[in-house]
Amino acid sequence: MINRLGDSPQHLKIAEYLIQQIQAEGIKVNERIPSENELCRQFETNRQVVRQAITRITNLGWVSPVQGKGYFVNSIPKPIQYAITEQTRFSDNMEKVGVDYKSKLLSWTKEYPSENEKENLGISYQDFIYRLEILRYVDDLPISITTTALLEKEVPGIEKYFDRFTSLYQILLENYHFRPNRSRSIFQASLPCLSDIEHLDIPESVPIIQIESLMNHPNGTPIEFSVARIRGDRQKCLVIF
Repeated sequence: MINRLGDSPQHLKIAEYLIQQIQAEGIKVNERIPSENELCRQFETNRQVVRQAITRITNLGWVSPVQGKGYFVNSIPKPIQYAITEQTRFSDNMEKVGVDYKSKLLSWTKEYPSENEKENLGISYQDFIYRLEILRYVDDLPISITTTALLEKEVPGIEKYFDRFTSLYQILLENYHFRPNRSRSIFQASLPCLSDIEHLDIPESVPIIQIESLMNHPNGTPIEFSVARIRGDRQKCLVIF
């Protein structure tokens, strides 16, 4: 019998117990977790509570059901450490940790800025921006989706390079001969929106790390405002001062 401590709902305690067992390799990858009946006896509770616990760890990606056999432990990649510095670049970080990566340009527009973009970039409503939606992958799994607003007058005609898009900063370096510098970043935890769920292929229970960043041209002028929404279970951020 498991000693039931604290005031947390019982299904959360059972879920946490199972997660701890998986993390400690008490239950290994591809092994079956205890059955509903076993967990009911172990925790002296009913099947409804146990099912809530199993649903929770399933939604968090720890286990998957196999019809007629039970729930089996998934192989979960360890979170990737992402360094946040003045000149952070996705490709540099991924090469440093030695993983396969790629970036996909989902869409782009050339239009007037939103109120938020206008305020952050210090521009007027008459200044055009390029707005890009970029989906980034690590080991062929989607890890983040980023909305980037670029000041059009600093990168005129950039759309002609989008057909062979692999890296935004590579385009800037090779064709405009500069690399933006980070001015500030704001971190916020949130639950995923519908777009996150669809593009990142995650259940609604997986948390999102949102990072709003302002990047400057080497001459000090704000040039890029981005909002990155990152899978909270696949990445951890290292802020370097």
